[in-house]
Amino acid sequence: MGIFRKKETSEDIERRTLMEELFETQEELRRARMDFNYAEEPELVESYVYELNSIEARYAYLLRRARESGTENLELFRPPKEKV
Repeated sequence: MGIFRKKETSEDIERRTLMEELFETQEELRRARMDFNYAEEPELVESYVYELNSIEARYAYLLRRARESGTENLELFRPPKEKV
């Protein structure tokens, strides 16, 4: 008995790729926030602020693209309520 799978479309591949990138970016954001919280030198604090802003911008872009592509279960990607 064979198992038949629906052939993955280019839209399916795009959605899967976006989900993977969202998960990776979410992890990068978590690490950057942790690094920021432990930074003591002013230069490091400043660099983490830039890094956080960059990652948050990429995260917002990916989230918007995922919504536009019809990706489901985006509630998993609500940003945590952490203040920097």
